[in-house]
Amino acid sequence: MAETFLCYHCGNIAAHKRIGLFEAKELFENVDGRPYRERFKYEIYRCSTCDGINIFGDFIEYPHHKTFAARRLYPRGSLILPEDHKLASAHCIPERILQLYEQTWPLRHVSPGAFAGQIRRALELVCRDQQAKGSTLFLQLKDLVARGTFPGYFAEITDLLRQGGNLGAHAGDEDVDFWDAELLDDFFRSVIEYVYVAPAKIARLKTRLGAK
Repeated sequence: MAETFLCYHCGNIAAHKRIGLFEAKELFENVDGRPYRERFKYEIYRCSTCDGINIFGDFIEYPHHKTFAARRLYPRGSLILPEDHKLASAHCIPERILQLYEQTWPLRHVSPGAFAGQIRRALELVCRDQQAKGSTLFLQLKDLVARGTFPGYFAEITDLLRQGGNLGAHAGDEDVDFWDAELLDDFFRSVIEYVYVAPAKIARLKTRLGAK
């Protein structure tokens, strides 16, 4: 059985052959200390372009996600939002930032310089959403650091993201390579986690604890 979708190893939309199918029971809900387990299906696909392995999983009865992107377990790729039950709202990250990151992520391996430039743009969107003051990204980041939005070593992380974006956007003696792009990706994800995802997780846990 073959399906065509985006491979998160090579960044190509390619045909994938299913090489494994497994079913098990996974925890679905825990009510008053009693666990409820539902049937869960795992599917393993091999990319015809790079031979990379992509793994998908989903509950068979409910909830059932129709798209491959929603069922992806490995590699996670552009998915920077955790499972719905861990968040107070699935929209804690501004939609424009999510869309840009999802469009940009496949460039990480295909064109690291272009990826770095787009990550810089995504960082600009974060600054705009946080109402940073300043005429340049450098000044906006300084403003957010001064306000405590980016505390401690996040000040250095965001500046490295800015510098990496500049390197990817302009011609020069140095180029952004594969490994640079991976580090920039990790740094950007940590910024998104700190600014948006962690507060939503805190709110979610407070709601659950308050309900007991």
